[in-house]
Amino acid sequence: MSAPHRYLFVAAGPDWGRHPCSLSHIIGVVVRNHPVIWINSIAQRSPRLSRRDIVRAVHKGWASLRPAPRRKHNGPLVVHPRALPYHRLPSVRSVNGWLIARQLRPVLARFGGYKVIFVATNPAAVALANSLQPDATIYFCMDDYARMHDSDARLIEVCERLMLARADATVVTARALVDSKTWQGRRPIYMPQGVDVAHFQNPGPLPAALSALPRPIIGFQGIIGARVDIELLEKIARRFPEASLVLVGREEVDITPLKRLPNVHAVGPVAYADLPSVIQVFDVGLVAYRDDEHVGSVNPLKLLEYLALGQEVVSVPIPELAAHEPHVRCARGHEDYLAALEAVIARYPFDPADKARRLAYAAAQSWEMRARDFMGLCDELVGKPGLSPPAKDRMAGTRQRTGS
Repeated sequence: MSAPHRYLFVAAGPDWGRHPCSLSHIIGVVVRNHPVIWINSIAQRSPRLSRRDIVRAVHKGWASLRPAPRRKHNGPLVVHPRALPYHRLPSVRSVNGWLIARQLRPVLARFGGYKVIFVATNPAAVALANSLQPDATIYFCMDDYARMHDSDARLIEVCERLMLARADATVVTARALVDSKTWQGRRPIYMPQGVDVAHFQNPGPLPAALSALPRPIIGFQGIIGARVDIELLEKIARRFPEASLVLVGREEVDITPLKRLPNVHAVGPVAYADLPSVIQVFDVGLVAYRDDEHVGSVNPLKLLEYLALGQEVVSVPIPELAAHEPHVRCARGHEDYLAALEAVIARYPFDPADKARRLAYAAAQSWEMRARDFMGLCDELVGKPGLSPPAKDRMAGTRQRTGS
């Protein structure tokens, strides 16, 4: 029996620790047994002349000057990439791939004899895959990026075609993405969301400011941005004036009129480490997205996090949530949503046995399970004959595929 492979993972995703995503959760499990280099965001659009973009560009530019990657607690080595934020130009993408590969070279030199797996959530990282020449490349697609608010659709479409062609496998987190990310007959691997069960089932003390709020408490957690149906949230607050509506997350749109309502309480952004302590106060968790064409490709992380706390869940109709019936109640349109929420609230206080069933269901959807599936995919890819490029070419730094 052959010895198991020693893997080095090079992952390109959102900034580590900023907003946990599916890949960062899986990597959080993988890093217990394998070294991981995490490359912070290289962005999915060019910066604009806005205060937010300028501040973020300065922050990322300053961070990239750090002399060496930093390990985050028991997590990966985190690299702040040195890259130009103008990925629309093929020449810039190629230069960025070369620059980041050169930046990684001293770190990779520590891991001679390891099989290198490159995994990226951002299709603009395709040039880095070409420069690194890893043993396997995985495109980890968590959304229909071209339809996301504030994304550069043209850039995403161009880079995604290149990444789908370059990747040895594509992973998607929603079934609706399987067909759209199929490339030349190669269908993506569906890997749904999971949850850190221990993290959510062992929350810390409840913040005092929330403990005295009138019950039931209806809550939403997540970025409060263009995807969120603010009008629906306002209708909820007005329809249930005796209840409390608690909003947990960074505000990317103006919700001042909503916050003026007396039963609305906006907590602001909360670190993932503290999230269970705050949202444990919810009696009902909301998935309150705009019901549009984009919602079909969404698989919200928050759903299983609500269930891991035993909470009732009311959502707009998202195809991906069909797998979680009867643990979530879905309704289309504002009036049907309000009626569904009213029917749930009518049963408050909720049956402890129902809460226990939701807890047990969430426990079977752990990130450890998803990480095992992910590692099985890596074993399969590395074991395929003829898949990997020659090891001596991996860090050449100048080999590029046409069109990158």
